[in-house]
Amino acid sequence: MKVVRIVFFFFAIAVIAAPVWWYISADINEKEFDEDEPDMPMSVKMSKEEYFQLRNEHLDLLRGYDTAKQDSRTRAVRKMEQAELELASRRAVEGAPAAQQWRPLGPAPLPISASVSNSGRVSAIAVHPTNPNIVYVGTAQGGLYRTLDGGTTWTPLMDDALTLAIGAVAIAPSDPTTVFVGTGEAALCGSGCFIGVGLYRISNADTNPVLSQVMNKDAGGADVFTGRAVGEIIVHPTDPNIVFAGTTTGVAGIGQGTGGATLPNAGLYRTTNAMSADPRFTKIAIAGTLGANRSVVDLGIEPGNPNRMVAAVIGSGGDGGVYLSTDALAPTPTFARTLTTGDGTTLGRTEFAVNKTGSVITIYAATGTANGTLFKSTDGGSTFNPAGGGTGFCSTQCFYDIAVEVDPTDANRVYLGGSPSLVFGRSTTGGTAFTNSATGLHVDTQAFALAPSNPGIMYFGSDGGIWKTGDVRAAGAIAWTSLNNTTFSATQFMGLALHPTDRNYLLGGTQDNGTEFLAPDGATWVRSDGGDGGFAAIDQNATTPTNVVAYHTYFNQTTSQVGFERAIATEPNGDPFWSSFQGCRNGTSNNGILCGDAVLFYAPLVRGPGTPNTIYYGTNRLYRSIDTGTTMTDVSGTLPARIGAIAIAPQDDNVRLVGLTSGQVFLSTTAGATTMTNVTGAIPARYIGRIAIDPTNANVAYVGLNGFGLAAGQHVWKTTNLLTGAPAWTPAGTGIPDTPTNALAIDPANPQIIFAGTDIGVFRSENGGASWQPFSNGLPRVAVFGMEFQALHRVLRIATHGRGIYEYTF
Repeated sequence: MKVVRIVFFFFAIAVIAAPVWWYISADINEKEFDEDEPDMPMSVKMSKEEYFQLRNEHLDLLRGYDTAKQDSRTRAVRKMEQAELELASRRAVEGAPAAQQWRPLGPAPLPISASVSNSGRVSAIAVHPTNPNIVYVGTAQGGLYRTLDGGTTWTPLMDDALTLAIGAVAIAPSDPTTVFVGTGEAALCGSGCFIGVGLYRISNADTNPVLSQVMNKDAGGADVFTGRAVGEIIVHPTDPNIVFAGTTTGVAGIGQGTGGATLPNAGLYRTTNAMSADPRFTKIAIAGTLGANRSVVDLGIEPGNPNRMVAAVIGSGGDGGVYLSTDALAPTPTFARTLTTGDGTTLGRTEFAVNKTGSVITIYAATGTANGTLFKSTDGGSTFNPAGGGTGFCSTQCFYDIAVEVDPTDANRVYLGGSPSLVFGRSTTGGTAFTNSATGLHVDTQAFALAPSNPGIMYFGSDGGIWKTGDVRAAGAIAWTSLNNTTFSATQFMGLALHPTDRNYLLGGTQDNGTEFLAPDGATWVRSDGGDGGFAAIDQNATTPTNVVAYHTYFNQTTSQVGFERAIATEPNGDPFWSSFQGCRNGTSNNGILCGDAVLFYAPLVRGPGTPNTIYYGTNRLYRSIDTGTTMTDVSGTLPARIGAIAIAPQDDNVRLVGLTSGQVFLSTTAGATTMTNVTGAIPARYIGRIAIDPTNANVAYVGLNGFGLAAGQHVWKTTNLLTGAPAWTPAGTGIPDTPTNALAIDPANPQIIFAGTDIGVFRSENGGASWQPFSNGLPRVAVFGMEFQALHRVLRIATHGRGIYEYTF
């Protein structure tokens, strides 16, 4: 029996500017996973902040938001919805049966151990004021979930919204059946946190929910939220018409800054008619920032008195900090800075917790100052002093991981969370000292919330999903229960790979939660390997689930890690035995991949034909292997940018196409080629999301483009003369709106049928790309990052970036 050992060492130095490094042993003798592990790959030393920056830069490239078209995504969704209505109407007229639905496969949940299960990133939590079993949970790209039974079962409430990226959730205190939801993730992780479109109001939220139209306009009708993220929502305690919302930046990518800065300024906004059919918002100046772009990541009010408000401002030019108002309901409120924090996301990030006992108003401000400093005010925010405990609690990822909460009946009982140095800490001494009580939790703390009617109950959210405890006040260890169950799905996949003969066998890399394996029984999910999973590939010569040769990537970084993991044996159930990293680690290469290559965070890895399948890996060079990755040969020379997509002709290993982050396409078609030719032609300069070559005709190829801001029909391009070496490309995307196209798949039995995975769902062409129609029946409005067609069993599977894996059977 195989023994695999993965040992994680992590050290946190709680001093100003001290980096946090994770060391993960490459010794593999036993397959174990620590539920508290950071989402770092094997054997690599890197600061977590740099890690997030690289990951988010990759996702930025995938989406490339064009600021000249603020509502590009919204318009794309509306066009898709109109096309779906027309399709449904046509089917009804023709008497056609109802369209088949996509089937979700999970993982829901993803089991980590016998007692721990994970899901994807939870970004916001709101607990009902009188019923601790009613909870609303926002996720990174999985939408909003509701439970009525304390987390035993979950129901998604916003699957048809314009976006499933959630940044804030608030229940109206005077009418708990009304819930306000802020879209766009506000964790300040660039476009790794998807942008939003504004606020939604859910009426009858705990019975028969009704979702409003998106709320994002000012008095003049201008959109003041789309392209930003909502960090916090405050609802007036007695009047749900009065709502405050803090917005943050949340846009980056290829097109950033093109066409002029047309995005609305981030800041503090207020509406006084939130319950109307057409709410309007007004931007509120905070100390002279009315016309400025300042992220407001959190807000807090005095219980029962919304006139006293604190706002956390990410500054610029020295104006970052905590600002206090005592007239927040006034027509023109005034704010004064009472605590200075640094500018920029890491130093300026601040989250609040507020308690009022008698006349004493205690405010805790958890800041990014000095790798995490907790400040405390006992005069309602007029003055702040360090609390003394929890120093360094968020380490070098304070821009991403901060959460704080205070018991509503005891101001000395405060809870704090951040990076692995303090995933979840408790203090009974007003923050002077904390006890870490995080056993069973996933790291990267995002949010937690006490039940107002029973402050012994707490819900905890992180990059691994949602947890609960009923004894947060206990003197001893806390017993955390995972609420990641069969009804909660939020896993963020980057891609997938299918077995050639087994219908169910699947591998897929996920953000934050490793590389996952779906066993041949079609129901059992296993976290096959740790780290931040990316691309995966399975050699198509496999005849059974247990003779598999498989590959997957972790993250990549120049000189630190450039390469992939390989498995040439499996567990009895087919789970790959990941036994050797192929490539460069910490300055040393074992297979010819150069350590100095420029490389994407999620570097592409694909297979070609042959026995064994050839393996290709992309940096700013294309590498090829004929011996399962043991030796990699440069077959392109240095290219002008990093490779984002690779396609090899299934019938001819010599036909190779790569797409670059710069939007260029390079080709080689001859045996023994060691260079490639630029064949971009008329293709617009956008990040190349995917490339597909017709499995029956190597002359035919398709290119999918990411980003926004393209003309109609230009997100897919086609050539029919690839083998000439100088292909002519023509637009072949009519019917696909202006939205990033991240994945392509061709039906091997009928190559005229093509599928495209986009940021808003799936499209299908039945005529070789001449026209496309929506093909998302049963899918939430979620981004699709990968797809693959299993020919033998006629199954198409897709990897969504927020709701796991889905399949469609033909």
